[in-house]
Parts: sequence; C-alpha cells; structure tokens
Amino acid sequence: MRRFFLSYIFLAIVSLAVGVAIFVALVGRPQVAIINVAYVELDGFTADEINKTLQFVRDDNSIKAVVIKLNSPGGTVSASSNVFLNTVNIRDKKPVVVLVGDIAASGGYMWLLGANYVYANPASMVGNVGAIMNLPGSFSPSENLVPTGPFKLTGGSYRTYIGWLEAIKDEFIEAVYSQRGGRLKMPREELAGGKIYFGSEATRLGLIDGLGTEVDAISKAAQLAGIRNYTLVDVNAALKEKGVSLSFSKYDTYSPSSLKAQFPYIHYMFWDGR
Repeated sequence: MRRFFLSYIFLAIVSLAVGVAIFVALVGRPQVAIINVAYVELDGFTADEINKTLQFVRDDNSIKAVVIKLNSPGGTVSASSNVFLNTVNIRDKKPVVVLVGDIAASGGYMWLLGANYVYANPASMVGNVGAIMNLPGSFSPSENLVPTGPFKLTGGSYRTYIGWLEAIKDEFIEAVYSQRGGRLKMPREELAGGKIYFGSEATRLGLIDGLGTEVDAISKAAQLAGIRNYTLVDVNAALKEKGVSLSFSKYDTYSPSSLKAQFPYIHYMFWDGR
C-alpha cells in the first residue's frame, strides 16, 4: 500500500511537471519588453515613431511589463503630451518602468510621468518643468499684404501669448502633481522654476523614484508584474524584423530661436542656449 501511494505521488509530480512544460511550450514564458530611446526630440514625426513601440507592447499579451530606456530633452507640447498619455494607457494594462540615461527634461520629463516607477543614474539630468514659446514675427499691412483683422497676421497680442504660455505651464505642473502624488517633496514654486536636477537630488525631491541600472529597472518591472522566469524582448529589434524602421535620432539639435514661422511654436523643451 505504501509503495502504491509513493508511486501515485511520483506520477502526480511527473504529470504536473509535464503539464507545466506543455503550458510553457504552448503559451510561452512571460516577457519584459525593452524600448530603447537612445535620443529623441519630441515632435509629430518622432511621436509617431515612439507610438509604434508603445502600441507593440500594449497589444502583445505575452508582454507583461515594459522598460523604457529614455533620453530626451523634450519637444513640442502636443508631442510630449501624446507620448505621455499613450504611456499612461499602457500603465493601465501592465507596469511601466523608465530608466533615464543622460537626460529626461521638460517634455522628456512629462513622458516619464506615465510610468509606474522611474530610475536614473546620479548624473542624469531631470526636471526642467515649464514651457517656452517662439513668438511670431512682426508683420505690417502693405499693398501686397492685407489682413482682415488686427490679429490675422499674428494670431493674437503679446499678452494673449503670455497667457497661453502660463496656462500650458500650469497644465504641466498639474500633471506632475497628479502623477507623482505624495512622492513629490518640493513646493510648487520651486517646481515651476524650471530647474534641472541631477539624479541624486531628483530622487530626494521625489521627481523620480531611485537610482539604478538597467538590471534594476528590469527586476522592478518584473516585480510589479508579479512574474518570474521571464524572457526579454528588444522592441526596437522586433519592429525592425517586421519591416518597421525607427529613426529616433532623425533630427539635429535645434534651438527654439531658430524656428522661424509666422505662428508661435510652444515647447516643453530644455534649451541649453546653443
């Protein structure tokens, strides 16, 4: 009887092991996706490219967690807001961890607000909350240029533009407070100052969650997803295999003052003055 009982236990264990093996073979091991953003200035083109990677990880059910390796000084308001909101949409389905490389400033910082957890290294530049605007040039009516209204050529007065800029800055600040919540340890006035902080100070002030490496980011993502025995998937490489080319470094560095246009450009952008 004892021998029969032990044999039964042995067969049960073997059956369980075989079942697990079949399940893994058929369903596959859980994956942690890695999106590598070597450097990007956010605009309509690069936002579309980034959203390809975000859609890939959102729609693949075998991907249980996401790590975004981020380097960005920001960009246009609409592009920064767009990638931020799309990252939040992923966060609603699976955990997202951001690892800041050299910089996540202004619109780049807005983007990382969509993550569950944020790491950086001690020398990473983080923050620069606020906006800048390139005002339209001055135009005067002439025989060849006849407007139908006093603001047709400029879109509004100087006071109008400053009001818009302040409203956009306030929206950014509210996004920081809504996403960082009780983790933020700095007064609103300091946050609105637009200062850049290095990783250690950014951690102390609650702008990010900690200092860490890629290994730390992957481990945290897996922990938040509650998975073990996972594999890694390089999203950039996976999309390239599908014939989708990503060009995150398509544009050279530019300054807002170089943007010559009739209408204003508003940016969540860190500008180093070059």
